[in-house]
Amino acid sequence: MNNNITYYDWVPFFRAICEKIAEFAKDATNRETKLLEIANNTFQQKHAILQHSTIDPFSYIYALAQRNTKNQRIDTFTSAKNAFGLAEPIPTDYVFPTPTPHTLSLFYSKGNYINKDESTIGNAYLWNLFTQVYNGSIIDENDFRNVLSLKNVRFSKLSQAMFLINPKQYIPFDTQMNSLPVSELADLKQVVSKIDKKGISIYHQAIEKLKNAFPGCDLYEINLLNVLINSADQDQLRVSYKYCQVSSWVNGQKDKDYIQDFIDQNAVWTGGEESTSGTKTYPVTDFTKGDIVLVRRGTKKLGGVALVVHNEYLPNGYEKDKSIKVVWLVKQEKKIEDDALGQWAGFSHASEKTIRKFREAYPATFIFLDNIRKIQKVMINHSAEKYKNLILQGPPGSGKTRLAKQIAEWLTSDAEKSTSLIEAIDKQIFQKEPEIEDNEQVKLIQFHPSYTYEDFVRGIKVDAEGEKIKYDVENRILASFAEEAAKAENQHKAFVLIIDEINRANLTSVLGELIYALEYRGKSVNSLYKLSGGTNEIVLPHNLYVIGTMNTADRSVSHIDYAIRRRFTFIPVLSDDSAITHNKAKSLFIVVKQIFDDHTSPEFDQQAIQIGHSYFLVDDNEIAMKLKYEIKPLLIEYINDGVLLESAKEKVNDLNV
Repeated sequence: MNNNITYYDWVPFFRAICEKIAEFAKDATNRETKLLEIANNTFQQKHAILQHSTIDPFSYIYALAQRNTKNQRIDTFTSAKNAFGLAEPIPTDYVFPTPTPHTLSLFYSKGNYINKDESTIGNAYLWNLFTQVYNGSIIDENDFRNVLSLKNVRFSKLSQAMFLINPKQYIPFDTQMNSLPVSELADLKQVVSKIDKKGISIYHQAIEKLKNAFPGCDLYEINLLNVLINSADQDQLRVSYKYCQVSSWVNGQKDKDYIQDFIDQNAVWTGGEESTSGTKTYPVTDFTKGDIVLVRRGTKKLGGVALVVHNEYLPNGYEKDKSIKVVWLVKQEKKIEDDALGQWAGFSHASEKTIRKFREAYPATFIFLDNIRKIQKVMINHSAEKYKNLILQGPPGSGKTRLAKQIAEWLTSDAEKSTSLIEAIDKQIFQKEPEIEDNEQVKLIQFHPSYTYEDFVRGIKVDAEGEKIKYDVENRILASFAEEAAKAENQHKAFVLIIDEINRANLTSVLGELIYALEYRGKSVNSLYKLSGGTNEIVLPHNLYVIGTMNTADRSVSHIDYAIRRRFTFIPVLSDDSAITHNKAKSLFIVVKQIFDDHTSPEFDQQAIQIGHSYFLVDDNEIAMKLKYEIKPLLIEYINDGVLLESAKEKVNDLNV
């Protein structure tokens, strides 16, 4: 996290806005007029919320949260602050539900509050539900169900807005929550399905289970923790195995217990000259993001457990006004009944005894930490991974497609990712036969000379409706696969598109503007086609990997131009005789290799054209048929194409096993 961020300062800002709206809500006659006036002074005139004469609190709050860039937020939040006459500062912490730019932020459709049965139900239910959520009062089941029935509303969107209105009592059950390792909420889609069927009570039960997993923590703190540990970029909070201990009596017994200050400021610090140790020398620079903080309150009381998100003492060591910023896992006093801990140092490495006592006091918290570590072992920081576009190049039969499948299986599997992708390839860690057929995170296609942009990225779909012809723009495999990979619930999963024979198509034409998107992941580019009722923008997310295979022996296919070549990493995949296990096949491989040694045309690199080992991966009973119907015909074709010299013909004809 940026060290200029004040954690959770969005909470009082949104609360102040909702307080003003709650005052409007009391006047049913004029509330829409008042909120529309505020909206006019908040949003730019082209904003969808200003195109109709109706409005509701959920639409305003959700649209406000949808400002997705820093400048948008500052400008819009400043306008909202001025429109309401607020004293609260503009937030610096934006870890709250921010709908994607093209999400329908409004809770109405074209100015009408229509349910999914196309019946108009009005917006009174939204105003009622807003008041109930804001006040933290009992939710009326009828109001809840009517809001959930609206055409533009699903529970994910509704829970996001409820969280923005009252983040102490509600939390977004959006796709981000799918990966939170709380056993009762392991399948959040199933929980949401139950809410749709049985109502608000299921939501309340789930929230209680979540709060029980993080005693003393507010729901907005749990949300931040969830976002940080599941982030797929450089902001990810990876849990380490390092523990420090800090006493809330930062200056010793001569001063006071600072536990409430630790909680209020989401930070811990150590003492100065009045501390028990009588020194300012603490190992404060030994700990960094992801390390665990054990908060003690003397020798027999414990205060809680937190994770470091930013250490202000780095790199200069102790300074009076600095602290270690944390996100809390548990804020709950516990008393040690038996053997007390040793003297409370202001800040130090936690001893084995201290760690054990905390584990005994907060068992659920330590189970949570262990679960996160297990999950993060197999997670890839996709933003940090430099090599997302690969081309495996080599002669026919060298195992390029097999290797592509192995890479895809490794990227999408639960195997521990202790190396980067390029290191894994370099170390040749892939051994077993890949199985990707039923893997929804892997797609395999094959290019051919007539393949086009409209086949690969986005194109026009033609349908017959009676005697009429209907034209619709439709995402093809790349755009639809990228859209799936970009979903919040998939952000730390790898999605792999394997393109066999990638150089057989005209890549410049097939990729179009996606040439830019391959390099600048997460940035939108404008497609040639605009989706019906949607956008012409396409984004390739960080977790989408493109692996192509290229036959280096085939001169009939188009070359890859430098602009495209610069955006791919080329990995040679050559013949490997160690993979051949049967004697006759091994002997034949050696003879064929000698033909290439002696008769390769000077125009060719022998390694790039020598046929691969996969032609020889058969037992001694099958190798004769392999030679007759596959190896010899290919070698003759090589001679006809000038890859092998005419002098090789006699040697090829004499081949036998």
